[in-house]
Amino acid sequence: MNRLHALFRRASAVAAGTLLGLTGVAIFAAPASAHHSEVTGKAKCDVATGEWIVDWSIKSYAPKDVKKYKLVEVVAKTYVGGKATEVTIPEFTVTDGDTYPHLVKDALTASLRVDSDVTMASLAIRAEWDNGLIEDRVRTAKVKFCGTCEAPKPKPTPTNPEPPTPTVPNPSASIQSDCEGIAHVTLNNADDATAPAKFTVEGGDDFVENVSVQPGESTSVEVPAEQATTIKVTAKGVDEPLFEGTPEPADNCVKPGEPTGAYKSTCDELIFEINNPEDGKTVTATFTPNKGEPQTLTVEPGMSGTVSFPAEEGLTVTPSGEGIENPEPIAWEKPEDCTPGEGGGEPSLPLTGAAAGGIAAGAAVLLAVGGGLFVMARRRKLRFTA
Repeated sequence: MNRLHALFRRASAVAAGTLLGLTGVAIFAAPASAHHSEVTGKAKCDVATGEWIVDWSIKSYAPKDVKKYKLVEVVAKTYVGGKATEVTIPEFTVTDGDTYPHLVKDALTASLRVDSDVTMASLAIRAEWDNGLIEDRVRTAKVKFCGTCEAPKPKPTPTNPEPPTPTVPNPSASIQSDCEGIAHVTLNNADDATAPAKFTVEGGDDFVENVSVQPGESTSVEVPAEQATTIKVTAKGVDEPLFEGTPEPADNCVKPGEPTGAYKSTCDELIFEINNPEDGKTVTATFTPNKGEPQTLTVEPGMSGTVSFPAEEGLTVTPSGEGIENPEPIAWEKPEDCTPGEGGGEPSLPLTGAAAGGIAAGAAVLLAVGGGLFVMARRRKLRFTA
């Protein structure tokens, strides 16, 4: 599997609205976000042990005929200040071979315990579905811990009796930004608290929300994207803010209106695909092989299109066009299961272009036979994935 990094940037002429995308294999006339993963995490303090607990969740999105998926890349890290350490989450493991152990309809969850001095945790994953589609990049979530997490104090002895228990809260918080720029602030009041925790969440110039959380409970506050550039979280009775600054941005998100792309080597062809969502802009790209004639592909909003090149040793194809950033040649690589004289089980895809009828017809046929890869993109950029 190959990945082409950061091929596209949005064209500077916004008025023109022309966005270029590259992609490849097996065509679906479906939204660009039809296949993708979503990672979220929430943190709380376990006062019994003095550890942070991060509850991670992975959700998978795919068309109705796609039932299962597997994880092909998992990277979990914890941070103490700026120092990162990779950790293992047993429930989130990479699956090799043709096994797809996870159901698309079910969220995959796991909890990670970390020491009280940890300031942030991150989880990055990449999925492959049982129709052969592989995500073009990892999907990442970062959870910032706010406040302190302390273990219980030693029990009193007869010579050192326990003083009267004051009525106090035990507040903490965590923050995660989603792909729309919304900040999700989770507010916790630990189990050992003896009073409600009173929080104030402030964002931007005019967002203020006051929240009271009972002992042993938690709640969430959403700060709108336009107010989430700066956030301040305070708790009554705590001198310093639990959090003050800019939340960690979400990584590798699928944005509405963005075209997506992929490529794939079959036994017979090197195939490129562009998938343009209904709310996108017209996408045009030229593919130039090192042997043979270039092909130009134009895809209207709400449609998909492919181009293909006959496979041969040494074949490379380079994308080009307005708005392409650092184009690199893509090489055909012979699949392992190819037999001389046979096609390796992959359908041949027709050359398609701006004609909506032809694109739709080709998409319907390929969807019926279940072929292909299509890809997600971020911030009006496209990448290839093999």
